[in-house]
Amino acid sequence: MNGNAIIQVENLHKWFGHLHVLRGVSFEVAPQEVLVVIGRSGSGKSTLLRCLNFLEEPSAGTITIAENSVTMGPGIRLNRQKVAAMRLNTGMVFQEFNLFPHMTALANVIEGLITVKKMPKDQAIPIGEKYLAKVGLAVKRDEHPIRLSGGQKQRVAIARALAMEPKVMLFDEPTSALDPELIGEVLDVMKQLAKEGTTMAIVTHEMGFACDVADRIIFVDRGVIVEQGTPERIVANPSDERTRSFLEPLRKVQGL
Repeated sequence: MNGNAIIQVENLHKWFGHLHVLRGVSFEVAPQEVLVVIGRSGSGKSTLLRCLNFLEEPSAGTITIAENSVTMGPGIRLNRQKVAAMRLNTGMVFQEFNLFPHMTALANVIEGLITVKKMPKDQAIPIGEKYLAKVGLAVKRDEHPIRLSGGQKQRVAIARALAMEPKVMLFDEPTSALDPELIGEVLDVMKQLAKEGTTMAIVTHEMGFACDVADRIIFVDRGVIVEQGTPERIVANPSDERTRSFLEPLRKVQGL
C-alpha cells in the first residue's frame, strides 16, 4: 500500500448472515483524488462505502483513513475510539437526505458542530452560513426541509457534511432520489468540490459525471473489484467482459 494514501482498504470482507457481500476488497485513494465506484445494484458498492464510515461494521480487514487505522476480524474487539476519530475525518452524503424536518437548513448544517464537536452555537452559525453559501443556498438558511426541493435538500446535506471539515467525502448515489431536472445542481456542487481538490469516493450511475470528475473508476461485481483505471480507459476500452456488459446500456442511455 502507498504510504501517501489518505484512504487504505486491505482485504475487506462483509458478511450479512450467509451472504458474502464484500470478498477481500483492497484499494487506496490518494489525497485530492476523486474515486468513482460503479457496478450493478447488489454488487456491494454501497456496502463498501458504508463500511468506510462504519455505518456497516466490516467483518474483516483493515481500513485506514487519515492515519487512523482499524483492523477487524473474528475475535478482534473493535476500537470504538479509533472509529470515532475516523468518522470525524469522513463526511457522508446519502441517497436520501436525512435532514431533520423540524430544523431549518442552517440548523441542520450546524447540528454536528454543536453536538459532536461541542462548538458553541454562536461559533457554529458563521461556519454553517459559509457552507450554505458554498452550495448556493445562503438565501435558504431559515427554510425548513419541507420548503426545499430535492436538489436543495441534497445540497444542504452536502453543506452539513462539509461543515465538519472532513478530510474525505463519501457520496452514496447522491442523485438517485432526485427528479432528472434536479440532478445537475447537485452534480455541479460536486464538480466544484473536485476542482478544489476535495478527496472523494463516489458511488454513482451518472457515467457522464464520472468521466468529468473521476481520476479513477473502480468497477465492482459480486463483492470484488473486477477492474480499475482512468475514466477514459474504463469507459472506452474495458478489459473485462463484465465491465463491458455493464457499461454498454449506459453508453446508449447516457450518450457516452
